[in-house]
Amino acid sequence: MTVESSWDGASREPLAAFAELSKIMLGDGSLNETLGRIAALARETVPDTDEVSVTLVDQDKAKTVVFTGQLAMHLDERQYENGRGPCLDAALTGETVVVDVVADDSLYPDFAYSARRAGVTHSVSVGLPVPQRVVGALNLYASTSQPLAEEIISLAQAFASYAGVAVANAALFSHTAELANQMRAAMESRAVIEQAKGILMARHCYSADDAFKNLSRLSQNSHRKLRDIAQSIVDGTRSDQPVNEHASRQMN
Repeated sequence: MTVESSWDGASREPLAAFAELSKIMLGDGSLNETLGRIAALARETVPDTDEVSVTLVDQDKAKTVVFTGQLAMHLDERQYENGRGPCLDAALTGETVVVDVVADDSLYPDFAYSARRAGVTHSVSVGLPVPQRVVGALNLYASTSQPLAEEIISLAQAFASYAGVAVANAALFSHTAELANQMRAAMESRAVIEQAKGILMARHCYSADDAFKNLSRLSQNSHRKLRDIAQSIVDGTRSDQPVNEHASRQMN
């Protein structure tokens, strides 16, 4: 079930918000209720943020489980329809993906086009950092004309860490295997992506960030999912086959 979180328009100091988040972790509400409150607090606390959503990945399928407004839901769903976008990449890899949608060299041109039409200028998607797993992402959308400050990105990462704890706790206390299976599948996807990043780092002397960006660019240009691109690179290495010529041109 998807839940829309309410927002009273109040702004909060980060320390006060974190104190409230700590109390939420001790509550016995549902996963959606917990994530909904985290999303609402993120919107109230992180400067320049217009809307917030949380993406969860289930067997390679992503869905928005909570959102603070229809704008976030709309932009998330456009990414799911296309099979590509910053919230999907963050959810699968655990990376923090920051997008300036007015930049000419955006890694996500389809998403950037949709965001611009909706009046959004920047987005931040942070993978939920469950230990050794990534099962989703916290997504923030902004319409500010200024670049997002590092402090804003750090705050988004802090909120994602709380969301990750909520998901991990739900998996521990769940009476069904559904969430555990979801987390296992997400962990397997991340493992393949990390292997592919390592291969590119060794082969081309890339940094970890450059390896991720090249995977994302190849995914966009070939219209294939990020995990599938990573798997092809891993499979090619296992069989002592180089990445195909088209892929090599895209990555260089």
